[in-house]
Amino acid sequence: MAAAGFLAETGRARVDLFRKRLRRAAADPASEEAIHDLRVSIRRVLAWIAVRDALLGPDRGLRAARSSLKGLMSPLGKLRDAHVKRDLIRTILPKGDEPSYLYALLVAGDVQLREEKVGGLLGRKSARRIRVPLPKARSGRGSGGDASAAGSRHLSTLGRAVRKHRKSALDPSNPDALHRMRLAFKKYRYAWEVLEPLLPRAARNGGKRLHDFQTLLGTIHDCDVILADVRSFRDGCLGERAECALETAVRALRSEKFRDFERIAEHETRAAPMIV
Repeated sequence: MAAAGFLAETGRARVDLFRKRLRRAAADPASEEAIHDLRVSIRRVLAWIAVRDALLGPDRGLRAARSSLKGLMSPLGKLRDAHVKRDLIRTILPKGDEPSYLYALLVAGDVQLREEKVGGLLGRKSARRIRVPLPKARSGRGSGGDASAAGSRHLSTLGRAVRKHRKSALDPSNPDALHRMRLAFKKYRYAWEVLEPLLPRAARNGGKRLHDFQTLLGTIHDCDVILADVRSFRDGCLGERAECALETAVRALRSEKFRDFERIAEHETRAAPMIV
């Protein structure tokens, strides 16, 4: 299949979904599901742009679109982090000590402020006017050649970026390394989604495993974020040296999920060969 035709088709589907998700989130910024779906749709468009650059070369017309989409991701990410903190508190610590309770109040207020900010941002005309130019689906000269070979090379490059972080990410005391691996893996997973129709039939069965592994890495990262945040609040604002109940509960969850990560990263070569 010619690269230009393939990318025009896959790009149009992702852009259309992004616009649908944008309208939904703008109407209800307090909806965690709507915010999550919008963030995922943006990541899929950004991954498509990266694949397009790899297969057809950089396009100046996409620079503004990429910049605008990334501009949306920053406040959306902060709102999503606030939602995650609130949900973790509700799930693992229905009752806690005073520092945990005071931190929960802080998070609740942060959620409300960020929902209001995101609601205003998504309601602006500038957000609705984001345009992502698609390549013309033509054949012959200028069509970009065969997409399968170029797509495979692009995935191989992204896979190597994931693998280089594996050893340091397996150190439980090095959350920064695991975070870098998580970011590299997200790029691989979303590029894989774009290129999935071109992959051999056997390789297409890995979609759920990629999703589950990304979710696992995300959960561990969420634990690291909230542990650092609570520690800063407890020590800096309250002057409390002892770990609070919320930290203890989150640390236990992180240890459980990290053991799952170790098992997959060390042994599951068939399920996720790009990791090992």
